[in-house]
Amino acid sequence: ERERERERERKIMAWENARSIPWSRIMQDAEDQDKYKEQVFRQLRQEAAEQDKEEAAGEQGTAASTGKSKSSFAVPYSTGEALKMAAFGGTIGSITGAIFGFMDGMRTAQEGVIANASNAAKGRYLIQTTSRSATLFGIFFAGFQVTKYGARVAMNPGEWSEIALGTAVSMGALMSRPAFRPSMPYAAMLIAMDGAQILMREFDRS
Repeated sequence: ERERERERERKIMAWENARSIPWSRIMQDAEDQDKYKEQVFRQLRQEAAEQDKEEAAGEQGTAASTGKSKSSFAVPYSTGEALKMAAFGGTIGSITGAIFGFMDGMRTAQEGVIANASNAAKGRYLIQTTSRSATLFGIFFAGFQVTKYGARVAMNPGEWSEIALGTAVSMGALMSRPAFRPSMPYAAMLIAMDGAQILMREFDRS
């Protein structure tokens, strides 16, 4: 019974003490908690805003660097396109060169030094001349087309300026070897055929 009375006295004293706490103090504690919450929320919003600014600045820097890398070329470079131009030039040049070589070989076999040789020797000479000419003009016209594409990617000066630059480079390569100089008229015919193709395309557009 004494324990129960002591427990009851403790509860009564706790209740009296709680009743003696001023209401203004309770309200002040609540206001302090609200202020603390507001400060925490304000700090979180400020950190989020700073993080958004940093992300936006990073995106702008990435876009600027990407724009610079893109603007370094007048036309976007494509390895596939370069290979396609080389394959086109090599195919057309080889076919045309084979025709030129066969014609030269036939003329030499009939009128040249080997006019009195056997038919087998003339056949071997014809095959050698045709294959050599096909290889030479295939490499020449492939280099011409790749040079044109390089000029387009670097400067994009227009089709006629590309032809002029490609002619200067490829013809210069032929002139550098005395053995190739007799083939320059045929090479000029190949380039003229390329120019005629552009003329026909422009005529069709108009």
